[in-house]
Amino acid sequence: AGVDVPVVGVGSTPTCSNPPAAGLPGIDEMHPGNYCYYDVMQQALGSCKEEDIAVRIATRVIGHYPQRGLLLVDMGWTGCSKQGEELGYGRIEGHPELCIAGLKQEAGLLKASGGGPLDFSRYPLGTILRLEPYHSCASTKQFDR
Repeated sequence: AGVDVPVVGVGSTPTCSNPPAAGLPGIDEMHPGNYCYYDVMQQALGSCKEEDIAVRIATRVIGHYPQRGLLLVDMGWTGCSKQGEELGYGRIEGHPELCIAGLKQEAGLLKASGGGPLDFSRYPLGTILRLEPYHSCASTKQFDR
């Protein structure tokens, strides 16, 4: 009511990634969030394909728990964030058979995605795995460079 609005902006990675065919009349600028990174959440929304996701978090296998069917890795929630917990925190790149079973502050546990047994010989101690994070904004904020 009587307020001059010289510039109108919107902030949405999905809108920037898949703009309406008619364009965005009346919009002067975009603030697309994590458009430059993408992540598993944006892929699920249809903003990108898996190969468009730029962020990965490297983690190393540091322990085996065969009796529990778990791998111990050196990535906890301080390495990838707790966002997306209900959706597995993201995805282990190239390993659809693995998912995150849980995260502590500095360490995490991986298990077989389908609930079956893990072939521990495929993941010797020292194996490097890469997480495609659920939300790259939160994940990249965990690191200073």
